[in-house]
Amino acid sequence: MFQDYKVIEVTKENEGKYLNGIVELEELVLKKMEAEGKVGQLFTTGEEGLREYIHSKNNHILAAIKNDGSNQVISAAYITRGQTRFTYNDITKYFKCGKEYDEYVKNTYSSKNLYCREMVDTYLHKLQAYCHARDILLGEYKIYPGHTLNEEKSNELFLQMVQNEYNDPNNGFHEKSELREKFNRYMTIYMESKHPIDKRNYEYFYWLDFKTLLNNVPEKSRKQTEDLFEYFSQKSSAIAYDKVLEFQKYKIYDKSHCENISKYYDANPKNTIELDTYITHPDYRKNGIAEILTFEGIKKALDETDKNDNKIYLVSTLHEDNFASKYVSEFFGLKDYLFVNRRNGRDRQVHIYGMDRKDIPEYIKSVDKKLNELYNYKPKNIIEHEL
Repeated sequence: MFQDYKVIEVTKENEGKYLNGIVELEELVLKKMEAEGKVGQLFTTGEEGLREYIHSKNNHILAAIKNDGSNQVISAAYITRGQTRFTYNDITKYFKCGKEYDEYVKNTYSSKNLYCREMVDTYLHKLQAYCHARDILLGEYKIYPGHTLNEEKSNELFLQMVQNEYNDPNNGFHEKSELREKFNRYMTIYMESKHPIDKRNYEYFYWLDFKTLLNNVPEKSRKQTEDLFEYFSQKSSAIAYDKVLEFQKYKIYDKSHCENISKYYDANPKNTIELDTYITHPDYRKNGIAEILTFEGIKKALDETDKNDNKIYLVSTLHEDNFASKYVSEFFGLKDYLFVNRRNGRDRQVHIYGMDRKDIPEYIKSVDKKLNELYNYKPKNIIEHEL
């Protein structure tokens, strides 16, 4: 079986030989799927996106190349990690909303007073981050007139930007929205640079709006909290930020396939590896090739994750009708999943699997054995490292 192709990692040094082949493979597979009525089950990464992956130290692209001197790419797998929190590729965000998560967060603080104090402080810091992101985006999208705007006008213009995109049938303020992606990225960067000690709180209280805040503070503290809010509401920033939060709420409508969702509350982009994409040329489909490429990428990513994290998570998202992708995810142990509603009403499954760092060697050994038994997989015979 393995005499037909070789497996390589695509790097900065060899991308000239293989990048175009992967781009062509993406387009071929996409057309094939669409012709079969499988619309929305694959989104191509494209040359620019693939080059970003290749040049990033956090990502790995594995490819199967025909072993006849043609360098034809017949399969590829992308493994990614280290995304900015709460942006498009941060799959872990789906496990951090809802009443169960709110209760979990509350129980992580030693007292209710501390919980309330941290909640108020984090919300005010989030407003600062919102203003920072808003002003950058008003400038980037050239919305500013030639003079400095006051807070109220800035919020009015920014909310109009968000609402226009939200209502645009050809776009929408969904997860692939450039505006939404930049907004979350700029907010996160601001929080991590200005309030690094709040990183955990920012994640805990990401969906916190002012109404929820007031419902959680003690009665005796409510007036003081409202006074703080009044300071911001005079500039309308808090009201505007709450509306932006509402525009980007996630719809998670089925948790029945994830028996204990709390197991995944500690997942974040730093300790998570995403099985991003795996595609194979329809004319050169080999049993197990997607699993083999994905496994090689997983092993590389596991070796490079932060050794300070005691837990490691594997995640993937897939169209609910894409049974081949579901099989690959479950093959690697990602059997817990949520149903979510994403852009343009497309239903997706978000799969996840967690393990202790000490269990990584046993996990690799077990998958290695399974691949060997099913597909006679012997990595030392097929992996070729090119420079």
